[in-house]
Parts: sequence; structure tokens; C-alpha cells
Amino acid sequence: MTFTNIANIDQTVQQLQRLSVDDQLAVLWFVYTEMKDGITPSPTAGLELSQAVVNRIGIMSREEQLQAQRDIITGADNEINREYRALYPRAKLGVWYLLAQGMEQETIVPMPPDYQLSSEAQEMLNAVKQLDFEQQTEFMSRAVTNMGG
Repeated sequence: MTFTNIANIDQTVQQLQRLSVDDQLAVLWFVYTEMKDGITPSPTAGLELSQAVVNRIGIMSREEQLQAQRDIITGADNEINREYRALYPRAKLGVWYLLAQGMEQETIVPMPPDYQLSSEAQEMLNAVKQLDFEQQTEFMSRAVTNMGG
């Protein structure tokens, strides 16, 4: 995989979608860790809707939490994913932001410390890290908006 035109966010999102589900989760996590200091979510109804979805995931077992995240990515036909699909794009972005915060606080199943990205995922992550903050935000927004079905 080569990233000759990383500014093409749609192409980058498509490349993310071709990764394994777990690599997609890992890339989202690592991009969040790159961006988190610059993110200041505004208190809106969207964030409340995002929090409601994350709260439902938070009461699940660790295995179910991981599966719920995988289900959102794959577009599984279940209640959590239906709730996710009903959200508007900024609220979907809020779900992943809150999930990542929960992973940091270990209220959501954290990233395994020994998780190894595939070479394709690592290459993609390296390319996304080269984007400026605005482009990273646009990448995340488009990536999570396309998830869920």
C-alpha cells in the first residue's frame, strides 16, 4: 500500500475500511492518542446522545464491549449499531471520542498493550500522523460516519 496522495481523505477512509476490524479499532485508537490534546468537544445534544450509546456499551462485559465496537465497524444488525446508525455525524464522532476516553480510564476495554498492527495498518497510521490536525479531524469524522452500516 502506498500513500502518494494522503490529502485525499476519502481514499484514506477507504484504505481504513480494507483493514481488519481489529486494525481499524487500533488505528482509531492511535489517531485519537495523536489528537486528544487538541480536541475540545462542545457540550451539545449530540454529545449527550453519544454519551448514551457509550453508557450502554460501558455496562457490558469487556468481551461484549469489544464486540459492540466491532459490530459498529462491521454494521451488524443489533440494537447498539441501530442506535449508532441513528446518530448524526458529529454524534458518531463523539461516540468514538468517548470510547477512547473510556479506554484511557479503563471503563471501556483498553487496547491490549501488546497489540501489533498489521504492516498495512502501521503504514496507514504513519501517513495519518503526517496530516495536520484539521485533516486528521476530517479523516476521523468521515471514517466513523461511514461505520455502522
